[in-house]
Amino acid sequence: MSTPTYAQALTAISDRLCCDALAHSQDTADTAAVIARTYGLNEEHARIAGLLHDWARENGGEALLLEARSLGIPVSDVDQAVPYLLHAHVGAKGVQSHFPGIPEEIVGAIERHTVGGGQMSALDKAVYVADMIEPGRTFDGVVELRELLGVVTLDELFAGAYEMTMRHLVAGRKRIHPATVEAWNAIVAGGSR
Repeated sequence: MSTPTYAQALTAISDRLCCDALAHSQDTADTAAVIARTYGLNEEHARIAGLLHDWARENGGEALLLEARSLGIPVSDVDQAVPYLLHAHVGAKGVQSHFPGIPEEIVGAIERHTVGGGQMSALDKAVYVADMIEPGRTFDGVVELRELLGVVTLDELFAGAYEMTMRHLVAGRKRIHPATVEAWNAIVAGGSR
């Protein structure tokens, strides 16, 4: 297994994203590295996963649906209605193809950064949170979430971030992906709050 260098990953992602999305990915990479350092995770893996997490973000909805199907990625009714949600799964496969031998841990964190999943690793949680709390984010509650970094466990930080996501989805009467429900149920079953 070989992890691409930050410079290699930056070159690859720079060809795929516009300026704002690229800045978001760089901020997510930096934030993921801080979270990893804080909680004793592999900082290099966190930084690379954070940088590459939006690999397929700018693919259009129809393109994401076609690519997901061609890659054998299951497409739920929610994915069909909101194809953007597939950018994580499609992006993970794209990163894996572009960087053969990239550690599975990084691919998994990219794959689960949007809708989550029932069994999320510490790196998955770190990248998910980094995507939410990077410095460019300005939603209500983000400052309080940032202040929890290093004060609570990673599981508690992730649970707080995920709770905000669930509240946002319910308040906006938005569809909830089956993997998001699995992730929430795993949080509740584990007692993280």
